[in-house]
Amino acid sequence: MPEEKIERSQIAFDHLYLKVIWHILPLIVLCYVVSYIDRVNVSFAKLEMSADLNISAAAYGFGAGIFFWGISCSSFLAI
Repeated sequence: MPEEKIERSQIAFDHLYLKVIWHILPLIVLCYVVSYIDRVNVSFAKLEMSADLNISAAAYGFGAGIFFWGISCSSFLAI
C-alpha cells in the first residue's frame, strides 16, 4: 500500500512538473528572443549613430557598456 502511494505521488509530481514547464518555457524562450533582438539592434544602431553624432568607437563602446550593465542589473532585480 505505501508503494502505491509513493507511485501516485511521483506521477502527480511528474504531471505537475510537465505542466509548469510547458507554461514557463514559452515565456523564457520569448524573453530570450527579445533580448537577442535588443542586443542586435544596439549593434545596428552603431552604423548610423556614430556617423550622425560624430562619436568615436570608444564613446559608443562606453555607451553600449552602460546599456549592458543597466539591462543586467534590471534583469537581476527582476528575479
